[in-house]
Amino acid sequence: MLKIGITQRAEYFETFGETRDALDQNWTKLLQANDCLAVPVPNVCYVSDFIEALSLDGILMSGGDDHPMRERCETACIDYCVKHKMPLLGICHGMQFIGRHFGATLVNIEGHVKVRHNVLIHSNPHGVPQKQFEVNSFHRFTLDKTPNGFSDLAVDHEGHCEAMYHSTLPIAAFMWHPERVPYLDWFGAFLRRFYEKR
Repeated sequence: MLKIGITQRAEYFETFGETRDALDQNWTKLLQANDCLAVPVPNVCYVSDFIEALSLDGILMSGGDDHPMRERCETACIDYCVKHKMPLLGICHGMQFIGRHFGATLVNIEGHVKVRHNVLIHSNPHGVPQKQFEVNSFHRFTLDKTPNGFSDLAVDHEGHCEAMYHSTLPIAAFMWHPERVPYLDWFGAFLRRFYEKR
């Protein structure tokens, strides 16, 4: 079974004076269904020690909001994955964060929150079917450009990058949420292939 470290939201609960890490349970369900173990990455851990102690097979940067604790954790995750050529997958916020890390800027986009729209998949080395299909959309920002070293994996009808992959590193990212409906029948196979590269 592959062990996938998943980054989490950081949320402050004033009633209890607590900052809590949070992860959508759908990720555990999706990974389990594809013979993968979801390993939540604490936002305050020593990332390299955590990855190595648990012998993780890769990192998945999940959706959610920005938070200074989360930003520090995810920056360390990216740095570790780049250094060790470990598979790194970004989802929504995760794609935006990866894009910013590699030199892109976030810009506001209208009409992409709680809607569905079509994307067109480009030729790619990850086995994602090259066709058009409908995805969910929950983001208020898009990347101003596809970062250097990356290629578009999918674009929307306006030409915005909706998925991308790195040309030499095992890094890929999607702006939609595969853990939410509509579910895509190819994603499980993609997930296995992507993380088995390690």
